[in-house]
Amino acid sequence: QKVLREEATHAAGTDAGDAASSSAGSSSAAPISCAPEDAQQSIAQLQAVLAAAHKYGVLRLLRWAEGQLCDKLSCEMACSLLSLAHVYGATELERNCLAFMKANMANVVKRAEFAALPPEALVKFNMHCAGIEPSEEEPGRKRKRDDE
Repeated sequence: QKVLREEATHAAGTDAGDAASSSAGSSSAAPISCAPEDAQQSIAQLQAVLAAAHKYGVLRLLRWAEGQLCDKLSCEMACSLLSLAHVYGATELERNCLAFMKANMANVVKRAEFAALPPEALVKFNMHCAGIEPSEEEPGRKRKRDDE
């Protein structure tokens, strides 16, 4: 909640400052571009929100953060977001990351982050590329014996 309040306060403060500067400045105001540092900070904040939502079991906030992170997918962020989705059980984010990575495979596999993916994430990526849907069973669980 603190992160969201700070973000809302920051957004309200910049909107007020932008309105004041545009009224004092020239009449043709250029659109404000998001600097790469701001984008990285925004992604870091969303990752923190995702982690907190997972920790405290706030499913609605977790899904919201997933959706926001899905909108920010890029070749630079796909591998780290896939790892994050794997850790926090964010299925929508994981599915979108896998689809994005498959569509942009030539660019994604060249990155150092791809080589650093955990083995479970690489298996999911390979299964997705092969068109194999993950089973509904929990991994690591044994089947019941039929000979009883």
